[in-house]
Amino acid sequence: MHKKLINEYVCPYTRESMLLEEGIYEGINLQRGQFVSPSGLSFTIEDSIPVFLDIARLGELEKKTQSEYDLMADEIYDNAVDWLFESFYEDENKIRESMIDLLNLHPKSCVLEVGCGTGRDSFRIGRRLGVGGVLFLQDFSRNMVIKAKKTIDFHHKEHRKKYETHYFISDALYLPFPDDFFDAVFHFGGFNNFSKPEESLNEFARITKKGGKIVIGDESVPPWLERSTFGKIICANNSLFHHKVPLHAIPECARDVTVRWILGGCFYLIDFYIDQGTPPLNLDLPHKGRRGGTMRTRYYGRLEGVSIDAKKMAEKMAIKQGISLHDWLDRIIRKAAE
Repeated sequence: MHKKLINEYVCPYTRESMLLEEGIYEGINLQRGQFVSPSGLSFTIEDSIPVFLDIARLGELEKKTQSEYDLMADEIYDNAVDWLFESFYEDENKIRESMIDLLNLHPKSCVLEVGCGTGRDSFRIGRRLGVGGVLFLQDFSRNMVIKAKKTIDFHHKEHRKKYETHYFISDALYLPFPDDFFDAVFHFGGFNNFSKPEESLNEFARITKKGGKIVIGDESVPPWLERSTFGKIICANNSLFHHKVPLHAIPECARDVTVRWILGGCFYLIDFYIDQGTPPLNLDLPHKGRRGGTMRTRYYGRLEGVSIDAKKMAEKMAIKQGISLHDWLDRIIRKAAE
């Protein structure tokens, strides 16, 4: 871990700045030590990889997945991924490069890959970066992070890229960064194992700069295939394909949301930009026509219902006076209340 990150990481649970204790260095790299937050939480650094995990806060699904991925990190995981692309007659490089295209990276981008796995997307992301570019790789499986580091080290030598790469272990729901830190966040292949998808995407959005890009994807047989023999075979082979696209989890600050199906049409891919809050809306723009009013008055100014006859009488009087029903009611109520 580069020593400059000491002042960049924050407590993933409280977002407080942390102090380093008992740091052991090799040159500019921090090999061992412990981060301590003002709230008393502590996180170890082992073999230059910080571990921002409180096991007690991990959900049962995450604990199970962490254990499975630690076991799979050697050859099982990569063999399964190789088989997956071959079974769908897909070109892995073409698929992965097209996903990374959606991040809109430039050489100096600061990027986070959540759930880096063995690094099959990681080194491809790195190839888009240059001097000044930074790539953070996260997983909650130590063995996966170690395997990803080996993959990156190999491709660093092969392509002689100058971007920075940093590794850490954490829960995707609690990431050790301040707000608005990244230009882009990427995740592919593990979202169905997130027990709190909405909170996780909100966390991704929190750490992404305004105008930054988020891309996520995972297994999901689309509605038009789920009742076909094809879809039934896919789901019988792997129950994760039963999962639905988590549209409900997309944060309200998302803009230009796009959903597509890739890799045999059985993996969804969602990409969107980050903005602030919900889209802009003029709540006070008057409606044209007999009813009148604004979106604000129609939402916040609703009254109790009246009889059909009373409604018709009100509409008739509004027409007679040449004003909207909203304006007529507003005048009548104000006059009666004075």
